[in-house]
Amino acid sequence: MIKSEFVSNIIELTIEGEKFEDILFEQIRHLTEKEEEHTGLGLYVYFKYEPEIEKYRLTESQLAELFGGFAHRLEKFELINSEINVLADTIVHFSNGLIDYLEIWNKLGDYPKGELVSYELKRHD
Repeated sequence: MIKSEFVSNIIELTIEGEKFEDILFEQIRHLTEKEEEHTGLGLYVYFKYEPEIEKYRLTESQLAELFGGFAHRLEKFELINSEINVLADTIVHFSNGLIDYLEIWNKLGDYPKGELVSYELKRHD
C-alpha cells in the first residue's frame, strides 16, 4: 500500500473516471513506494508490486482502449502551491499494463525536496 497520502491522492484523482477505473484502483492497493528521485525540477516516485497485482494487469486490448496509440500515461492535473513557487505537471506512467511511476515536473524552477502538505490539484482543460 502506498504510504504517502500526497502520492496516493494524485494517482487516485488521475485515474478517477478513466476506463478500467476499478482495475486501476485495485492496482493501487498492491503498490508501495520503491524509490524517489528528486531531480531539482521535479520528482519521480517509482513503485514496487505485491504479487497480487498480477490479477489487475491491463491487457494489450485494454491498454489500446485506454491510451490508443499514444504513450501509456495519464496527465490530467497541475500541482499548485504559489507560496513555494510550484506549478507542476503530474503524470502517472504505466509499464506493461501496471502503474509504474509518478512524475512531477515543476514548470517554475526548483521543486522542493520535502513532501508537500499544502497544495491544489487543478484539472487541465
